[in-house]
Amino acid sequence: MPTAEVRWFFEGSIPTAIAQWFCRGGLLDKAAPREDHYLLFPAPLGLNIKLREGRLEVKSLVGTPGLRMFTTDIAGNVELWEKRISGDAAVVEFEKLRASAPHLWIAVGKERTLRTFSLEGDSMQEVAAGKVFLANGCNIELTTVTVESAVCWSFGFEAYGEPSRVEAHLQKVAGHIFADSHRPSYPFPAANSRSYPEWLERFSKNA
Repeated sequence: MPTAEVRWFFEGSIPTAIAQWFCRGGLLDKAAPREDHYLLFPAPLGLNIKLREGRLEVKSLVGTPGLRMFTTDIAGNVELWEKRISGDAAVVEFEKLRASAPHLWIAVGKERTLRTFSLEGDSMQEVAAGKVFLANGCNIELTTVTVESAVCWSFGFEAYGEPSRVEAHLQKVAGHIFADSHRPSYPFPAANSRSYPEWLERFSKNA
């Protein structure tokens, strides 16, 4: 599945104003807390491999459109990925690797609130998150992230669908979300915009 993504990471807990703004409305999905296990790679390799809830997810970086300015105080690095999901056989082998080489892995606790937009055809419409399958859509995630003793939070967009359209999907939904008149004045600088592999590098140096 091809995706276009942009994500920001911040230290500490989610600011109350951000949580209240994002969680308005009845279409969001507050997922149960979970723990993902990431295989640590140097970020320049462009690989993101994790064990998540009984399946293996492998993402490969295929393009870097680069920095995008969404508003005067919001800038993020957009990346294009391809995601593959594998089942039981692959999970068994990677669980063996996690058991034999635990220093190569890092556990990431997540408490995620999700919003989803449908981008079928030329329309854009928010739909019940986690309830429908979309051929073309975009997820927006507000997540508390816990690694070792560090508590952080992340805000990100993941657009998916036709490869030629995913970046436009992301731009359209991000523009809509950030133009919301209720959005609190909170900067999302380019310095905080990175992928999970990039963000996790600071922990791998301590492994």
